[in-house]
Amino acid sequence: MAEPPPDPDAERRRRDNEARLYQAIVESSDDAIIAKTLDGVVSSWNQGAQRLFGYAAHEMIGQPITRLLPPGREDEEQQILRRIRAGDAVRHFETVRRHRDGRLLQVSVSISPVRDATGQIVGAVERLDLDPRIG
Repeated sequence: MAEPPPDPDAERRRRDNEARLYQAIVESSDDAIIAKTLDGVVSSWNQGAQRLFGYAAHEMIGQPITRLLPPGREDEEQQILRRIRAGDAVRHFETVRRHRDGRLLQVSVSISPVRDATGQIVGAVERLDLDPRIG
């Protein structure tokens, strides 16, 4: 007896399910997970980021990530983006970011390039948490 023909939508459903799983993982993380473009514009903002910085996703998506940098740290973001464009990851970088209410937060940041299906770097994802050595 012949096997039934392959379901042409099976691969699409598998990819959709995988995408939903990844989204659930990001949303359930206690860490702040932020995706940004190669121009430093926020494209994704999880609940952990909202808890850490005080901004809701709709307030940050489409905004420059530099909104979180205190004055005098603007060059830091340009250096990070240069490394990401070169394909380098930034691991466990201790720095300062600004909460919505103006408080300065000591954070540990890890940033990785995001690649599309062809391997081209199209953005970056940041994982941030409060620096465990502080308080």
